[in-house]
Amino acid sequence: MIFLFIPLVISCTTSPSSENKRAVSTEANSLASAEDSPSRDSSKSDKILKMFLESSFSNKEMELFYNSVSGKKIISGSKKYLPVTDNRKPVFVVCDCSNDGDVDFFVLFAESISENDVSDISIDSVRDLRNIYMEEIYLRQFLLAVYKYHEIGEEKKFIHKQNIVLEDKGAFSSLKEIEIDRKNKIFGISANFVTSTGIHEDIVIKRKGSYSINSIKNTLSDSTRKDDIDDDGVIDLLRYEKIFVDGFGVETFITWYKFNGEKFLPVKTINIVKDLRSFLNESKLYLESKRIDLFIRKTVPPPVFKKLNLAKISSEKIMQRIFYPVKRESSYMIDINTMLSSSEDISFIFPEIFENPFRMDNDGLFSFTTYVRVLLRNEGIALSSDEESEDPDNNLVNEEIYFVKIYMSNNPFEENRFFFFVN
Repeated sequence: MIFLFIPLVISCTTSPSSENKRAVSTEANSLASAEDSPSRDSSKSDKILKMFLESSFSNKEMELFYNSVSGKKIISGSKKYLPVTDNRKPVFVVCDCSNDGDVDFFVLFAESISENDVSDISIDSVRDLRNIYMEEIYLRQFLLAVYKYHEIGEEKKFIHKQNIVLEDKGAFSSLKEIEIDRKNKIFGISANFVTSTGIHEDIVIKRKGSYSINSIKNTLSDSTRKDDIDDDGVIDLLRYEKIFVDGFGVETFITWYKFNGEKFLPVKTINIVKDLRSFLNESKLYLESKRIDLFIRKTVPPPVFKKLNLAKISSEKIMQRIFYPVKRESSYMIDINTMLSSSEDISFIFPEIFENPFRMDNDGLFSFTTYVRVLLRNEGIALSSDEESEDPDNNLVNEEIYFVKIYMSNNPFEENRFFFFVN
């Protein structure tokens, strides 16, 4: 199994005022971008971090924050937690999650399972990939300790308010802020872990003073995509779940989770394989009945169809842009319109679909490419005199293979979700 290891991202600020909170977020995102770059220079990154901290905190306030966290022990049940540190500095992220001026500092703590864990736990020990193969009993539990900055008169202090126990275990990967609702400026905290089955993510969301955790599992059979598929400014979760269906293949179910202002709830589930089979069968019926205009209207996305109409592209040209004849040895590459114009009965043979074939391509589309066999059931198409051979049986062509690309809408819950690609 190949694991994706996400570099550590530490977003830091201590500006407590509500008027500065968006500037803080912008700086934090800039820092995160620098940290996420795989080719980053560590000295340059440290310099950016130092400049960022100095612009948000005084040295005294920074020292106060570190001292408030350093050596802090949290006891929860029978477990003892210590702060995770990188070069003796706590791993944390700051976020005004509800856009209400109430800024929280989320500090990563890890369960103490070693005698060497005295006052803190090194980031190197919790992100070690060997952790993912340890027995469950030896896997560390993680939590986020929530701190708040208080300034009353000349008194400045950081107060530990509460703990959020994370669900996932394994090798720690990253801690960062993510945007949940663009319009209402609602943010969450994303904690990522590498496990023996894949990448797991806990998304912590604060609403009405309490926190909820949405756990995402990205494994070989179960994965979740984060995307605003309905363009309402709120992130959506799409869970892809593979399930073997006897006599059918491997079906992929997509469940849509929408944010209701407090947490993500499932609203709808669809099938990919079953629905794709129906789409191909419907396309086959249109083509074999030679209802080409209806085929184009049903299988070309409306914005593309409108653009083609405005450009006065004929249906014949559109069909040529959908179906590409495959050059084969001893093949004459028959145009799709030539096949369709024949008076003979025609068959379109698409491949059998037994599992989800869609993958994200270089254009950002969820698509797949395949071959279609087009067969004339009787005599076929006569070749030109220049192509005739001495064998009269070779003067007729009754089949051709075409190359097509099919893609799925970014929002797979739209009524029409599958389309043929028009070059």
